Amino acid sequence: MTDGPVVLAAGGTGGHMFPAEALAQELKRRGRRILLVTDARGARYAESFPADERFEISAATPSIGGPVAKAAAAISIARGLLTARREFKARRPVAAVGFGGYPSLPAMKAAAMAKIPYGVHEQNAVLGRANRMLVKGAAFAAHAFPALEKCPAGVRLVEVGNPVRDAVAAAAKANFPPTDALRLLVFGGSQGATIFAKAPVEAVARLPEDIRAKLSIVHQAREGDVETVQMGYAKAGVAAEVAPFFKDLPERMAAAHLVIGRSGASTVTELSAIGRASILVPLGIAMDDHQTGNARVLSEAGAALLLPESRFNADALETALTTLFDNPERLTVMAEKARGCVRANAATTLADLVDEMLERRLAA
Repeated sequence: MTDGPVVLAAGGTGGHMFPAEALAQELKRRGRRILLVTDARGARYAESFPADERFEISAATPSIGGPVAKAAAAISIARGLLTARREFKARRPVAAVGFGGYPSLPAMKAAAMAKIPYGVHEQNAVLGRANRMLVKGAAFAAHAFPALEKCPAGVRLVEVGNPVRDAVAAAAKANFPPTDALRLLVFGGSQGATIFAKAPVEAVARLPEDIRAKLSIVHQAREGDVETVQMGYAKAGVAAEVAPFFKDLPERMAAAHLVIGRSGASTVTELSAIGRASILVPLGIAMDDHQTGNARVLSEAGAALLLPESRFNADALETALTTLFDNPERLTVMAEKARGCVRANAATTLADLVDEMLERRLAA
C-alpha cells in the first residue's frame, strides 16, 4: 500500500530542516501525505513546514563529551527509537527520508526495523556522522555537491543538489540589482556568531567615505549584539537594518550585491540558486571541517572569497570589501559564476527517488 505518509526526519538546525521542508513542499504537490519527525530544536524551524502529521523524539549527539554525556546521549537516542517505533506502528508510513542531524538516526533505524524503505540526503560535502550510521541500509544516498567525502563503498550515490524552499526559488528569479547603491547582507548563523558582530562593523567603519556613502547593510545579529552593531554602523555613518532574525532572508539575499556568512550547506546552495557574490567564513568547530568543503564549491568557481575563521578580522575584511566595492563589476561576475555551482531542481529529483521507492514497495 502507498496511501500512508512519507516520513521526513530532520532536526537540530535549519541546515537539516530547510531541505526537508523543500522536499515536503514538492511531495505535497504530488499528493503525498507528510509525517515530520524532529526534536525540540528542529521544531523551532518548522513553523511553516507543510506536514500533515508530526511528532517529536528525543535525540542527542553521542560523539562529543565524556563518558557520562555519551551514556546520556545513548539513552536519549534509545528513547527516540522506541517513540519512533510506536508512532510508525500507529501511523503506518510507506517510505522515509533522513536529512541528518541526530533526530534522523532513531527515526531511520525505526524505519529499517519496520522494513520501511528509506533514503538519506546529505547536505554537506562530507557525509555527516548520523548519516554514516544509516547509509549502508539506505535505498540511496542523495548528496548535494559533486563530491561526497567519508561515504563507504557499495552505497548508491545520487547527486541531486540541496532542495530549496519555495521562497528561495522565487528569490532566484530576481535580477542582479544595479550597483549605483551598494547593498551588503551579513549573517553569521547560530554558532560563533559573535565574531560577526565585530569584524564587519569595524571593517565597514574603515572603508573610504565614498563607499560608505553608497552602502546600506542588512545584518542579522544575535539579540545581545543588536544594539552594539546598530551603534557601530550609525557611528560610521552607514545605513543599516539590524535584527536577530529575518524571516525573508532569501529575499534579502536577492536584494544584496554581496553576502558575508558561514558556509553551511543551505547558505552555499541558496547563493548558487539566487546567484550572489559572497565572503564565506567556515565554522571552525564544524565536525570534519565540512563547511570548508562546502565553501570551496563556490570559491573554486570564482564566486566567493573563502576566509578562514582564524583570519576573519577587521583588517582582512576591510581589504576584501574595499577590493570588491571599488570594482562592483567584479560582484556581477562573481554572482554569475555562483549560479549553477550546486545542481538545481533537487527537490524534484529527490521526490522522484521517493516515488521510485514507493513503486518498488508496491511491486514487491
